[in-house]
Amino acid sequence: MDPFSIIVGAVGLADVTLRTVTYLGHIKSASTKIQAEINVLDQEIFALTIVNESVREIWESKCDPNGFYVSNEKSSMVDNIWADMGLLLSQATSTIKELEELLKEVLGKKGALSRGKIENFMTVIRKEDRYSEYTQVRQRLTNYQAGIQMLFIALNTYYMRKGHSDNDVAIGNLSDKLHRQNTMLQRQITRFRQTLQGSFDSDDLYDSLRSADAVASAIRFNMHFDVPQNVSSYYTGRLKQLEELKVILKVDQSRELQDHQKRFVIYGLGGSGKSQFCCKFAQDNREHFWGVFWIDANSDETVKHSYARISKIGGVEPNESAAKNWLSTLQQPWLLLVDNADDPKLDVMRYIPRGERGVVLITSRDYANRRHGTEGSRFFHFEKLAIDEASDLVLAVTDLPRPWETSIRECADRIANHLGYLPLALVHAGKAILDRLCSLNDYCEYYERTWERIRRTHGRSRSHSRGHEEEDWSDMVVYSSYEMIYIRLENKADERSRDALELLKVFSFFHWENIEFDLIKTAAMNPRREREAKRINAEAGKEEPKDQGPGTWRGAIQEGVIATLEPLMRSTSILPAILCDEDEDPFEVDRLRSALSLLVRLGMLTLHDENNSYWMHPLVHTWVRRRPDTSTAEQAVWCQAAATVLAQSIFLQAPKAYEAQDERFKRDILPHVENVRTFQEDINKRLEDDRKNAHWFWPLTRFIMWLTPHFGLGRPQAIRLAKFSLVYLQCGEWVKAEELQVQVKDYVFSTLGPDSETGVAIALLLSQNYALQTLNNKARELQYQVLQSAKNYFGPDHPRTLQVMDTLGFTCQVGSRLQEAQELHEEVIKKLLNLEGYGREHEATLTAMSNLSKVKLRHFHHQEAFELQLQAFEGMQRVLGQTHQKTLEAKDDLVALYGFIGEKHLPLALQMGEENMHVRIKTLGREHPLHTEVSVERGEDQDCDESI
Repeated sequence: MDPFSIIVGAVGLADVTLRTVTYLGHIKSASTKIQAEINVLDQEIFALTIVNESVREIWESKCDPNGFYVSNEKSSMVDNIWADMGLLLSQATSTIKELEELLKEVLGKKGALSRGKIENFMTVIRKEDRYSEYTQVRQRLTNYQAGIQMLFIALNTYYMRKGHSDNDVAIGNLSDKLHRQNTMLQRQITRFRQTLQGSFDSDDLYDSLRSADAVASAIRFNMHFDVPQNVSSYYTGRLKQLEELKVILKVDQSRELQDHQKRFVIYGLGGSGKSQFCCKFAQDNREHFWGVFWIDANSDETVKHSYARISKIGGVEPNESAAKNWLSTLQQPWLLLVDNADDPKLDVMRYIPRGERGVVLITSRDYANRRHGTEGSRFFHFEKLAIDEASDLVLAVTDLPRPWETSIRECADRIANHLGYLPLALVHAGKAILDRLCSLNDYCEYYERTWERIRRTHGRSRSHSRGHEEEDWSDMVVYSSYEMIYIRLENKADERSRDALELLKVFSFFHWENIEFDLIKTAAMNPRREREAKRINAEAGKEEPKDQGPGTWRGAIQEGVIATLEPLMRSTSILPAILCDEDEDPFEVDRLRSALSLLVRLGMLTLHDENNSYWMHPLVHTWVRRRPDTSTAEQAVWCQAAATVLAQSIFLQAPKAYEAQDERFKRDILPHVENVRTFQEDINKRLEDDRKNAHWFWPLTRFIMWLTPHFGLGRPQAIRLAKFSLVYLQCGEWVKAEELQVQVKDYVFSTLGPDSETGVAIALLLSQNYALQTLNNKARELQYQVLQSAKNYFGPDHPRTLQVMDTLGFTCQVGSRLQEAQELHEEVIKKLLNLEGYGREHEATLTAMSNLSKVKLRHFHHQEAFELQLQAFEGMQRVLGQTHQKTLEAKDDLVALYGFIGEKHLPLALQMGEENMHVRIKTLGREHPLHTEVSVERGEDQDCDESI
């Protein structure tokens, strides 16, 4: 290396920077308008001056009195740094001269400065087409300054390192000062590398980067780096958590004495990127730890094998105990990754070295392990990535060129949503696209086709389908951890595992979100409550007449067929054993909690503490339901079990003690009901196709279907459909409710006839649904039929008959048949007042009075209407409570009447209306149909001849 290049470069740079700074100072004194721009230039050049002086000082300390460089180094590392430094000093000098000349050309020399030009410095540069040249010079100047600064830090680091013996360097016994200096150098290298990205600067800058990196690499503090897997080149997401964890664990202070061991837990679903996250954290922060180690905590055997590997590094006996003792006594800071601590039976703390030394990261699917964290929030819960992160991951794996267009991002968003934003699944999706197995546009369709191929080929012999199976299963690697857990539960003989597996199968047909614990518990307890309510009614003498079947010859044949074949062919009420509640085997809530706890610990469910509900990741949800070993018949069984659980969680007619809970559940289970019905339709279609393929059986099936068109429904199914229709009614889905109610009505009429208790109930419910849809003529016609059936079955004065009569009166009133309505309501009130057990304080009487009030209002008898409605409202408050739906409706009607009896009542009416609105928003949500401006009860009948 030529020693004079350093001397000349340093002196030359000092001279030209001094001239340029003086010139800039003169410009600043001549104008204030461009002071900000000149200040920036001044600071950049001044920074070069400072670092140049520092370089001269360190150079002079390494030269003999004659100015010749003295080097006793055996390697050329330091020579390369000085050579690069000389080149950068020379180029920086040339660049400042170029800047100086450019400024003088634009602004004039010192003695002939044009004040106008100075005042409009940037404008002049632009007008004279010198702006691009000026910007390039400024950028080169910045790059040279950063390069010289980096090489200066590298030199300081190198000479500081020479103060340590080779033995200290070999074992990582470095001073804190050198450790900090090396960290500073690595940060400068990282920043300089980012600065050079995309630039077209000379190769000298890149040479200087390599020289500095060589110094940093030669004295790394980290001596051992062993992690379970490489960090993917397309690692994406969780950057915020990486920074947060760095702060929580105070890695910058890793060499300081600890008073306790630092532990942090990352738990969550398999495939959520826990191990990759820990490897990324270890890689980013390796310089803060003398050693990074890992153990596979999947089993005792894998732990022993991992510690045997660590013991070789420590030079101790090749066993777990010796390796842990070595880590416990190690003076240098270390990081231990405890990976795959998933088995709930294994105590993860047994695998961690004792004492106050070290930092430990634990990955697990078992949420119970989160208690082992000691720092900050103690744990991160990983499930899905953020939407943008998930899309970025898919596109990064596909290796599509950037920048990504909006249409490409939309496709990636759709894939991410389809796969539940799970990192491992997204990586496999990207690989499938990269391998041209599908395109970005049709991946979701490819994914579904892959499922179908797996199901089709699974039943064939391996010899005929080996190639297809290997291809298909390669796309399903993401599910391997779920399958292992599933098989483990399946192979265990204990009750808890069987219960957990049955619940898992049932939940796979629910919606994957918000499976409330109270809902599951209520589904088990409601049948007993219904039996108890029936017993109380029987003891009170309220037992209803028995249903009688139809008397026609076809009805008799149908009854015979149903009695003979229905027990053999129609589905029964299937339930998981854990939810059965029989006198000899009562339901145990602790048994339910235990099974759910196991599923959470295995990572198959996630517990949300805020409302004590369980969630399944969409991919787990799909896998359990559609795994290849599950036949269509088995799917049908567990889908029906899911439907039964949902149906049992609500009542057809809730006892008063459970009315509020029942209303809430009917709102909350709508997504679950929708899912179950969708899955049932798909399963039934596949079963139908299978039956058609069985040619000998199909004619017999067709004959039975002709003879008993509603035979396939069955009583349990009819009850479930009736209950689900109430769910739709509660949520304002009138048309969907009607579809189910028609099916139930047809089944009941064909088996029991319209003149039956059940026939009256379902027809009345359907007629009320018609009224909610403002199909009042249709509702009225059906209600007249129901009224006749009720009279035939119950008698003209029976409470159920009077209920039908009162409902008919309301429908007549809405259809402007006011005289009919008034006569019906008055008859109902008169009979209820004289009926034993009823009277003025009974719900049925108060309802009839409220309905009669509406008729009076339509006749413009405002005062009578007000008095009847006030009496009805106050009575319902006492009987049903202030937040009961009927009480709220009575209050709404009373609010409407205040406007007819005087303006002085309007403030009270406004207050009562707002109270109702807040109660409904709280219980029903803002989007419920009852919040529309016109209530369905007051809507206009599409078939009505008269306007309301």
